[in-house]
Amino acid sequence: WKDMARELRQVGDVTLEDYLRDTGLDLADVLRQVGPKPRSWTTLRREANLELSPITALEGELAKRVRAFAHVDDVVRLAGFKRILSPTAPSYENLSTVDQVLARMLFFALWPDGSSFPDYSSGLSELRASEAIREEIATVVEMACDASRHQTYPLAGDLSDIPLQVHAHYSREEILAGLGHASFDARPANFREGVKYLQERNVDALFITLEKTVSGFSPTTMYRDYPISRSLLHWESQSTTSLRSATGQRYVNSLSTVLLFARTHKEGDFGVRPYLFLGPARLDETLGERPIAITWRLDYEMPVGFFNEARVAAG
Repeated sequence: WKDMARELRQVGDVTLEDYLRDTGLDLADVLRQVGPKPRSWTTLRREANLELSPITALEGELAKRVRAFAHVDDVVRLAGFKRILSPTAPSYENLSTVDQVLARMLFFALWPDGSSFPDYSSGLSELRASEAIREEIATVVEMACDASRHQTYPLAGDLSDIPLQVHAHYSREEILAGLGHASFDARPANFREGVKYLQERNVDALFITLEKTVSGFSPTTMYRDYPISRSLLHWESQSTTSLRSATGQRYVNSLSTVLLFARTHKEGDFGVRPYLFLGPARLDETLGERPIAITWRLDYEMPVGFFNEARVAAG
């Protein structure tokens, strides 16, 4: 880190993009957390005596979470987050309905446990007051979107008001907030399961990690999940789910909208990996119970790159 700061001093007061290009470093080298001290572009600039904006009380805490935006890869979040991060943005209560959802996604990406804020406006005000971190998040989001090479698709029908894009990547916090579940009464940090039924939307959200490791999964959660083709995915329900249960009935009788979120591994360059939103899925076939083995047919084919990685990760 000290060597990186020394190199930054030699390069001069440049942008993050220019620094990475001139040094050959990756964004993960700057944002990856190693040890207790917060790492980010802002803290590196301060180490190099280049950052002159005032240090706020929350800067260190926020710096640790900048990496939570390194996966943003759709124009909906790019435009929305930039609007919300603007120092002249209205308070949460005065945002549009869509921007309120995006604001909750941004808020819980920074504070999965809600921190000690009494409401969203307080947290967003503190974020906007941290000038350097606010600008850094906007930069990281723009860089991530610029690096993205895949097309995303909006949800349709009754879910068209949800600002989640099929084939974009999302953290658990963003997904729960985007689907209207995350709140101060249901904090994303407390969510531990791989499935979530959202009654108000009649949506079953399935969170799938394809590579199962002994350290990351208990014997009762080592489900056999794997892609069969770009449009078919084999998935197993929770081990206690029977065909007669309310959950089992929703699955096998297509009584709810099923949304699939998948990732190949749990950990990545920036810590916990985000999920790729595979979109809506429909029942193709089932087998057995406790767990129920289900083959889901996707409305949108998996991107080729993800499909190839998924086959390897699932073994």
